[in-house]
Amino acid sequence: MAHDIIVERDCMVKMRDGVALAADIYRPADDAEHPVLVNLHPYDNDSFLVVHELLFSPLIAAQRGYVVVSAEARGRAGSEGEWRPYGEEAGDAYDTVEWAAAQPWSDGNVGLYGACALGLATLQGVVESPPHLKAAFAYMTATNYHSGWTYSTGGAFELGFQMSWVWTILARDTLSRLDLDPAALTEAHNKLAEASGDMNKSASYLPLVDFPPYQNGAAPYWREWLSHPSYDEFWERVDNVAHADRIKVPVLHMSAWYDTCLKGHMELDAALEKNGDERVRDQHRMIIGPTDHSAYYNKRPSCAGERDFGPEALTGPEVVSGQVFEWFDHWLRGEEKTFMPENRVRYYQMGENVWKETRSWPPAHTLQPYYLHSAGHANSRMGDGTLDTEAPGIEPLDSYVYDPMEPVPTTGGRSMIDVATGVENQAQVEEREDVLVYTTPRLADAVVLNGPVSVTLHASSDAPDTDFTAKLVDVEPDGYCANISEGIIRARYRNGREKEVFLEPGEVTEFTIDLWDIAHTFKPNHKIRLEVSSSNFPRFDRNLNSRVTPALGSAEDAKKAVQQIFHDAPHLSRLNLPVADG
Repeated sequence: MAHDIIVERDCMVKMRDGVALAADIYRPADDAEHPVLVNLHPYDNDSFLVVHELLFSPLIAAQRGYVVVSAEARGRAGSEGEWRPYGEEAGDAYDTVEWAAAQPWSDGNVGLYGACALGLATLQGVVESPPHLKAAFAYMTATNYHSGWTYSTGGAFELGFQMSWVWTILARDTLSRLDLDPAALTEAHNKLAEASGDMNKSASYLPLVDFPPYQNGAAPYWREWLSHPSYDEFWERVDNVAHADRIKVPVLHMSAWYDTCLKGHMELDAALEKNGDERVRDQHRMIIGPTDHSAYYNKRPSCAGERDFGPEALTGPEVVSGQVFEWFDHWLRGEEKTFMPENRVRYYQMGENVWKETRSWPPAHTLQPYYLHSAGHANSRMGDGTLDTEAPGIEPLDSYVYDPMEPVPTTGGRSMIDVATGVENQAQVEEREDVLVYTTPRLADAVVLNGPVSVTLHASSDAPDTDFTAKLVDVEPDGYCANISEGIIRARYRNGREKEVFLEPGEVTEFTIDLWDIAHTFKPNHKIRLEVSSSNFPRFDRNLNSRVTPALGSAEDAKKAVQQIFHDAPHLSRLNLPVADG
């Protein structure tokens, strides 16, 4: 039954330390008690993202009989206090849930929800386990704010996303709170506007830590993030995956194959299955669609870059928003469980373009190595690089020069920056001499992949630190080169994100590049392709090929590096693909 609704604006909700958060409340226009859904976010409650977001509008929720409390994070928009990312979200989410449970329009059953930065407090709140919290829905959001959010899982800084997020949304509100005279405020805003006009120019500034628009109080956290490139206590305290054992309520979480947050959702799913509280270990659910990160709030909800997956990309058996309400109807209202009653994971199989389900991720598969081969000239797609399942014997190495001042441009992929993301044709990128390209013959039969993809690379560099990147590509019969997944490894973090270990220049070293998980079918007559290079800019910051931390380095620290890739009997460089069993 649809309800008339009441919207109460800027209600001040007191936290335990006396700071009040500004909240908008959407509730049915009656005197009854209702279950409550809480969203705590760093944006403005007037934002389109908050009110009209595709998957979960508070207006629709209120019409369905829920009260929605949408609170602005401390120090943001109308809320009191000082905002510090990854600071007070956990405690504030706890306090907001408990405040909501005690209101006269509440029946005491509360859920948390949110996407992207709107989902940050959702998972932090779930870990805190407020007594009245019954379930949560977190989608396309980070679960570990170091890896797969601020930094890549391979240790490079997620430059494009972090830079554009700060100038587009975060810094402007911070500036409005500083005691600046009108001329200084105008100058600061002009710097942000100029920076946002050209992502490549802004991202090229060195040293990154001193990026001018983020100085003088506009974004103090920028320096803090860049000063903690390793996984340390600063990041561990807000690592939801590491604290999955503290989660006491069922979580529905959703991501997409071209979502920058995908890895975090996969890690959370595995952590809940392995370490979750026994009362909810079998109750969490995960949905993985085919789109990119922005699909949930833009006008192309079934797309990832140039690829439109059609209406089925949004639905499966039911519309996604309907699934979310079924989730909360069960856990907050006690209604019969009809949403994914048996299988915990629903995922979209790209290539076949169908929805599938599995009891746990990944489905049964066998890792099949595809070995790199060439006659020593795999540079560009016009080179002689090949890929097959036969191990190499005696073969010459491939080499290229990586120049951090002429990086390989980001072309699609799992990001959310001011360049094209999702599926983009890689043909032009593959014309570069600093991109090695290895390709199978046309496939006689389909190759179905479900699970983690990685590259084992035997390589050397004449620099003490450098990056190696890899990209999995589906070469279609018409020549379109569709990117499927990508990854990067920063050499100093090849043995783990916690400690730097530099290279011995010229020494052959084994690297593992994580390309994350996929569900993709390479059809007959297609080709499987692997790209190897050393940059993907501006998605990731450039390695300057020196011992200086890249974000702290200047142009004087940047050096060219000679990179050598070995693929012979002693050095089995390979692409590891999860071929589905059966």
